[in-house]
Amino acid sequence: MSDLVVVTQPYVPAYRVPLFDAVASQLQSRGLELQVFSASPTGEQSLRGDRATGPWHHELRSRTIHAAGRQISVRSLPPEASDAVVLVSELEALNTLAWRESFRKRPLILWGHGKGYVNDTGALADRVEWVLARRSAHIMTYAASGRDYLVERGGIRGEKVTAIGNSTDTSTLRHATEELLSAPASSSPQPHALYVGGLDASKRIDFLLDAFVHARAVDPTFTLTVVGRGADQDKIRSFAAANDTVRFIEEARGRKLAEVASTARAMWIPGRVGLVAVDALALGLPVHTTRFAYHAPEIEYLQDDEVGFFGPSAEEFAQQSLRAMANSGPRRLRSDIPTIDRVARAFASVIFDTLDRQD
Repeated sequence: MSDLVVVTQPYVPAYRVPLFDAVASQLQSRGLELQVFSASPTGEQSLRGDRATGPWHHELRSRTIHAAGRQISVRSLPPEASDAVVLVSELEALNTLAWRESFRKRPLILWGHGKGYVNDTGALADRVEWVLARRSAHIMTYAASGRDYLVERGGIRGEKVTAIGNSTDTSTLRHATEELLSAPASSSPQPHALYVGGLDASKRIDFLLDAFVHARAVDPTFTLTVVGRGADQDKIRSFAAANDTVRFIEEARGRKLAEVASTARAMWIPGRVGLVAVDALALGLPVHTTRFAYHAPEIEYLQDDEVGFFGPSAEEFAQQSLRAMANSGPRRLRSDIPTIDRVARAFASVIFDTLDRQD
């Protein structure tokens, strides 16, 4: 029987399935079997409708307790996971499962941001997280800045932290994009912006719709396509019903997303920019955003000409974005973009190296 590698996640969103498929394949080359244990999404995440599964996936029972004004998820691995040779769990100060596992002999690898990008974690939470990180065998982060924060501020040894990157299925998206852009009449003279992602507070959906109104006042030919689900999807649906130049699509991935994006000139993401930055690179579209305080680490993947920070008001954002779109040239399809394969190899390499050190 293969040796077992267990990964825990809060839940498995659809964009993670290709990565875990690729990690499972990498691990199999060394006689290791991947199993991913996750609970169900909660709160706003549950409204995004992107929960998914795969052959490596198992449900994890979880309960939530409230302490000191915080929600703490209490999870326990089932008996069938007890023989795992390594556990990969979330780098979170309140990850009770990881804390328990940190007292076991088998290696614990932590995986996460490395610093508080998307919220104010606070000094105390950081210090608790650093203690947990020191108890682990290795830490994986999404970006170099998260790694640097752990090393420089958290005092974690540099050789113990690896920035493995993050990605969606950019290969499929890029292939479809290249095919569509090579077709006659693939571009449109009218400015068209594309939003892709969750539809909730962190994405500033009200700002997005206000910016659309201001853009239409400047250029009546402007159109907006919104792709996603979430707490604000009824707001988007109602707005699109009242504005025939707004298109609302609940889900689009791979070729379908490339088709939706084929006439777009930019991606409008006024709130948190996360993995959509990777989609933008695959599509060759610039991201137009604001100086939002809680962008995720993936925004660092974008180079200067691939991201525009506009605003701060919705009116200024719309005006500046329209000018940028009017002055944009052909799409730039960079070759050195994140890929699932690259991230999976880095993920598996950390596991292999960790196990090799145990021998």
